[in-house]
Amino acid sequence: MGVRLSAHQNRKRVSSKLQPSSKNSSLDQSRRGSLSNARKDRSRPPSTSSQSSDGVILNGRKFHNETGSVYWFPNDDEEMDRLVGQHFALKTLFNGNIPEEALQDDTIPFEDGAKILDLGCGPGTWIMDVATEYPSSEFIGVDMCDIFPSNIRPANVRFQVGNILDGLAFEDNTFDMVNFRMFILAFKKEEWEPVLKEIKRVLKPGGLILSKEAGMLEVGNDFVKWAGKTFKERMIERGQEPYIADEMKKYMELEGFEVVHCVKKHSFPGRPDHLNREFLWDIRSIFKSGQPFLGEHLQVPNEEYPQFLDQLVANCQEQPEPIWSMVSTMGRKPF
Repeated sequence: MGVRLSAHQNRKRVSSKLQPSSKNSSLDQSRRGSLSNARKDRSRPPSTSSQSSDGVILNGRKFHNETGSVYWFPNDDEEMDRLVGQHFALKTLFNGNIPEEALQDDTIPFEDGAKILDLGCGPGTWIMDVATEYPSSEFIGVDMCDIFPSNIRPANVRFQVGNILDGLAFEDNTFDMVNFRMFILAFKKEEWEPVLKEIKRVLKPGGLILSKEAGMLEVGNDFVKWAGKTFKERMIERGQEPYIADEMKKYMELEGFEVVHCVKKHSFPGRPDHLNREFLWDIRSIFKSGQPFLGEHLQVPNEEYPQFLDQLVANCQEQPEPIWSMVSTMGRKPF
């Protein structure tokens, strides 16, 4: 990341980065109102770090304490809100929860008893949404943290705790489909291969793996590109693959999957329509969730971090127009 600056130089750089832009220092009132109504920002205590029986508290946010995982986002209610919003934004962007190629595939009995696994199910939004569409199928959600609903859920859904890096507690050839999305921050680069092998093991012959992954924030003005570049560099420092969205097709093919669907779609966070406002809010929430791991690298002290988030939102609405891409990739296990 270059030569380390002195403390005086660091503060000078941060201050210059966080100055209001001449054109638009913050969201205009109408857009700010829309975003505020969509997501209420909960107040959090100042930066702290502590251990609890079910997690670690950093900067007032709760994180997992699983030593076998490098995932670096929280697992608290605020993060669950972000994941729910992200789910419906992705559903709209890709015109549904499941690609049309899968729904037209006669080998997957969605209407008559398909068995579907959702890895990293989080709060269970995807799996419960799809389960209501296909009540005759069986759905199992797995996550390393017990953050899914315990009571209110469709009758054809059940959840269990598990980490795929430890192996899945299912027999070979169990599932017709495995949903597997937004793991970009969950694995080190070398872990993708064994994870895909394990997914292939539990899929039935002819079964489908469905992946959705986000790209990097690399298009926009200097402020947006600086923030996106810092995020990418942090991932690389942690041994992760920032371009897994574009690499997923290759990873699947190397593990013997036949790739039957691969589509890249773009969001435009500066545009005022509802969908792109949701992606703009997701960008802000992502940088907020990552504060304990990003703040020092952005050279933004804790007390200035809210200002940085507002400035990021404002700059995402300036020219050149930022673009944030998502890739949907689906592979078939050979018969």
